This record gives sequence, structure tokens and C-alpha cells, in this order.
Amino acid sequence: MLQDFNSFIRKLNLCKPDDRILLTVSGGIDSVVMAHLFKEAGYDCTIAHCNFQLRGEESELDEGFVRSLGSYLEISVMCKRFDVEAEMKEHGISLQMAARDLRYAWFEELLAEHSLDRVATAHTKNDTVETFFLNLSRGSGIRGLKGISPSRGRIIRPLLFASRLQIESYQKSHKIEFREDATNLETKYQRNKIRHDVLPVMEQINPGFMELMHGNMERLGEVFEIYDQCIQQLRNELFIEKQGKISIAIKELRALSPLRTWLYELFSPYGFTPLQCEGIEKIMDAESGRQSISTTHRLFMDRDRMILIPTGSTSIERYYLDDPEKHSSLPFPMDMEVLERAELESIPSDPNVACLDLDEVQFPLVIRRWMHGDYFYPLGMNQMKKLSDFFVDEKVPVPEKERTWIMASGEKIVWIMGYRIDHRFRITPATSRVLRLRFQTKIIP
Repeated sequence: MLQDFNSFIRKLNLCKPDDRILLTVSGGIDSVVMAHLFKEAGYDCTIAHCNFQLRGEESELDEGFVRSLGSYLEISVMCKRFDVEAEMKEHGISLQMAARDLRYAWFEELLAEHSLDRVATAHTKNDTVETFFLNLSRGSGIRGLKGISPSRGRIIRPLLFASRLQIESYQKSHKIEFREDATNLETKYQRNKIRHDVLPVMEQINPGFMELMHGNMERLGEVFEIYDQCIQQLRNELFIEKQGKISIAIKELRALSPLRTWLYELFSPYGFTPLQCEGIEKIMDAESGRQSISTTHRLFMDRDRMILIPTGSTSIERYYLDDPEKHSSLPFPMDMEVLERAELESIPSDPNVACLDLDEVQFPLVIRRWMHGDYFYPLGMNQMKKLSDFFVDEKVPVPEKERTWIMASGEKIVWIMGYRIDHRFRITPATSRVLRLRFQTKIIP
């Protein structure tokens, strides 16, 4: 099992031997086995446990067990309690979605605050087959039938090579203790119904069903890559971006077949629902002025073209800038260098260049879209200012404001990219090392 675990990680380059890994451990068999495997493999790990306080005393016992597991494995443990019901009410979402949003937001905070490299979740081969049927029942299309990806950004899933039977065999042979969540047996949840009612029947029909399905999903994933490349190529040809607006020629769009599928694949990444994508065909036939508004964009007619503009991003997309000696993947070009203070002849006035006190900066730096409620201390000021007020004062147009990126060190904003740095990270007489950053605004998405 350990050999397969290491081979899977190496084969897919999920993490490096010297990476610091945040292990998400609930106390269940999968996550506990994952923690043991990472410890055996010699990784530098930290455990994160989410207490959603949904099962009374059982939730407290889960947290206590995970803390004991950390002591046994000599791995530090961080726990956090969440008010899931409040999150559900505030955003009008399901319990599962609220819990997911809360835990992943916390994991991102931990990555930044503790200079961790990866988040490891304990999804197994069975989980990806369950997800296939769950998505199939919801009508997700080919995108949802390729299973769970082994990695997404800095999130890795190193147990996807293992079935639940393999996990149980390893647990028994190593006499590993774990906590059983009674809700996993309740079939009122869709995933559990698939796990306990659907998959056992399929395995009766074909005892090798799980392995067969895993192979099917791998092939579907490869088919999807080809499919997605074609969509991206056509989108690049038809969607012409200029000054923050995307222009689409209706004549070229109407020539596509099958039109309904093309409309969904081309416009759904901009927040439009399947029903809205079907309605886009009607907009193409309407007079100027008819429009459709998604969670992030507005689409409307303009003579022989449709115009797509952002209305405000709700994306939680984030990027991480590791220390200057490590490669970082960003959505735009970024030059980064470290200078001794004496090497910096003058502090540039170019708003696309930031000179920061390196010793005040905590890596990895987080790069994300600005959000309402964000604040910083503008350079030259010793008092806090909301970003929304800053944009008003600077007379920043709405489309440009919605495309603005910010850079943060932990929870502190370092730089409103393209505008101003935070006063707390400025160069001072006490500065010994300078971090100089330059980015190109004209090609930022």
C-alpha cells in the first residue's frame, strides 16, 4: 500500500518530497489511513480538522480523536469550529455546500499563514465512482462524468489509486483506530444512497465493476480533454475581448451545430445556467436591448453582435506567489527579484511596480480578486480605508474595478495591483532587503 501510495504521487507529480502538506482529517477511516501513509512516507505534515458541530457530542469526540491521532503520529493538529447553519442562511445554500465553502476557505488561510505547499484530501477510488453516478443523476454532462481529478490547484487527492477494500485491508493489518460517522450509513443523503443501494447491485452484476468504472472514467477524462480543447479553440476565435468587453459575432455563432450544446459550453464558464444558455438563442433573434445576467456577467445585443461584460466576480479563484526561488503559476506575467536596499536607487512611481520590505512579507503571497469588505492602509496613510471607498476616490470605472487583483500577505493586503501598495509594507530607513514586483496589466484577464 505504501509503495502504491508513493508511486501514485510520483507518477502524477502531486507533491515533492520536501513539500509541507496540510492533511484534512475528519477521523474517518480514509483520512486516518492517509495520515498514517504520509507519516510513513516521511513527509512534513500538519493536520487540519473541521468541527461543524452538527452531531453534538459525536462531533466533540471526533475532534478529541483527531488531536490524539496527531499526538500519536507526532504531527501538529489545528482544529476549527464552524457555524454551518449561519452560513446556510446567509448564502441560501445547502448544508453540504456551506460546509464545503467554509472548510476550503479555512484551508486556504492555513496554507498562507503557515507556509504550507499542498492540501491533501482523502478521496478514494470509490468516491470518484460515487461522484460519477451522483453527477449522472443530476444531468451534469460529460464534464461531470470524468470523476474526481487527482489534483486541482494546490489540492491533491493521493488516495484515488485505492479502493475502499484496500483502505480497509491496510487499516486492519496495521490495527489503525478510526471514528465511524453514523451519518455515513443514512441513505437520506444522495451519495450514501448511491454507496449503499446502487453500487452493491452493480457489483453483484459484475464483481469487477469498480475497476471497470475507474477505467471508464479515465477514458472519459481523456475524451473530455480533447473536447475541452476544441471548445477553448473556438471560444478564442469567436470571443473577441477589447477594453474589458467581449464581442461575439452572431452570424458565426448561429452557424454552429448542435447550437444548444455549443451555447452551453461557450457561455457556462461565465456563470450562465443551462436554462440561461438555452435562452441565449432567443437573445440572438431579439432586438437590441434584450439581455441575460448571470452571477458574474451580463450578455446583451448590440446590432449584429452580442456583448459580454463582467458585472462583478464571485469567483474564489486564487493564486499563490511562492518565495523568489520557487516557480509560481500565475494568470499574468510577473517579474520578481530581491534586492539589497542599497541596490535600489529610487522607488519607482509606476503603479504596476511594487517595492516592498521583504522582511515584512509572509510567503506564499495570495493573489485574488478584491472583495467587498476588503481594506488596506494606502501608502502615505496611517489609517484604514475600504477598497470600495478607495476605488470611488480614484474614480476607477466599474469594469476595471471588477477586474482588479489584490495581493495579500496572510490576511493583510500588500498591494492593490496597478494602483497602490499598503503603507505597512513600504520601504523605510530600516529596510534591509527589497522585494520588487512588476506585472503587465494589458493582458490580465
